[in-house]
Amino acid sequence: MDDKDRNIIITNLDELVNNTSYCALRTACIEQHMLSKTMASRIESTAQDERTRRKKLFEKITKRGPTAFETLLSICQQKFPIAYSILKPSSNAHLMHSTHNPQRVPSLSCNMVPKAYSHPSPDDDDVDDVDDCKQILQVYTEKLPKLFTVKHSTGPMEAHPEVQAYPMKSRKRGVAFIVNVINFYNEAHSKRNGANIDGRNLISLFQQLGFVVFYYEDITKNNLKKLLKQLKKSQYLSCDCFAFYILSHGEREEGIDSVFLHDSQIRVEDILAEFTTINCPRLIHKPKLFFISMCRGEQPDYGLLVNTERDGMVDLKKPQPSNIATYCDMLVCYATVPGFAAHRDTKTGSWFVESMCEVWSEHAHNTDVEMLMKLVGKRAANYRTKHEAMQTSSTEQRGFHKQLYLNPGYYENATEL
Repeated sequence: MDDKDRNIIITNLDELVNNTSYCALRTACIEQHMLSKTMASRIESTAQDERTRRKKLFEKITKRGPTAFETLLSICQQKFPIAYSILKPSSNAHLMHSTHNPQRVPSLSCNMVPKAYSHPSPDDDDVDDVDDCKQILQVYTEKLPKLFTVKHSTGPMEAHPEVQAYPMKSRKRGVAFIVNVINFYNEAHSKRNGANIDGRNLISLFQQLGFVVFYYEDITKNNLKKLLKQLKKSQYLSCDCFAFYILSHGEREEGIDSVFLHDSQIRVEDILAEFTTINCPRLIHKPKLFFISMCRGEQPDYGLLVNTERDGMVDLKKPQPSNIATYCDMLVCYATVPGFAAHRDTKTGSWFVESMCEVWSEHAHNTDVEMLMKLVGKRAANYRTKHEAMQTSSTEQRGFHKQLYLNPGYYENATEL
């Protein structure tokens, strides 16, 4: 490998690491005789986490023979299109992200509508910006059979006397944006069997809660960004509440959670950042719920058998500030805790989703969301695999200082349009 090609890898090492999978890259390198199994074993014995292994693998490739760079290009072109575009900027690889293989039939999504038949709203002034997959922002309107029935509220629930409640009384009750990744490009990760059940359950749940639902399967990182851009510019977010739900494989490295999309991965924090007060002013002062159903490590959980101070004083005589925090009104709910795996039944779906649908349909009419998630965690904690592994859900709030009652079926003005 000449110095020019070696420098491309070293200079872009972090980006290459972020957009590849160690197992898939390792296997391809061995098949292409660029790496021996002994070399791979040495990498794995000296690096415990996947990110470090990927980094060491790229460093090893820079020390291989004169055709190593061309071999790496060929592997990335087939398996990691974003990495390929990094290694060969003139490749136009970014045009491949949505379809990759022109013979590939897109996975089922009622939101994948041919452009000629779509009817974008006046807000969608960038429809021409939609990529080859023809993904557009479109409401999921199919009514699914009810496997469970959400109980209705007889009136708005009252919050604690010292804690306000978010307004949840209008016909524009909420928007639920659901991403369900079942298959992965070039089988870089295992198929998520049973995840289609999760998708249908969540669609039914949020429809019964009065939310407008957007549902996408197997979308790429590029598609997701474009869809969120359309959503944030649309009038759909003139609603009481917003929910973002993503289901996929995931990983946690160096304290950072990432979730895998069809073609690459995205950091959970990057998803949350899309909806800060700066990046999404339409949702200022509105509750934003995020549900991350993925593994945050590989370790199975077998369980166990048997006043602060800060520098600077607060002046109570000063008027209350009028500015607003970047992250606020956010509740982030994970299927599991850092370092541990999340479980999914191939016949009934993910433990987290199944528990949530059961609990919310039974108790959302008179229970606030944070308490609902406690009940979800309690129910999911009763599940066990055949090897007795369990799961612990995790919820964090970021400026979520009010109570959120969903009030399903109750509207302040019954004739409100």
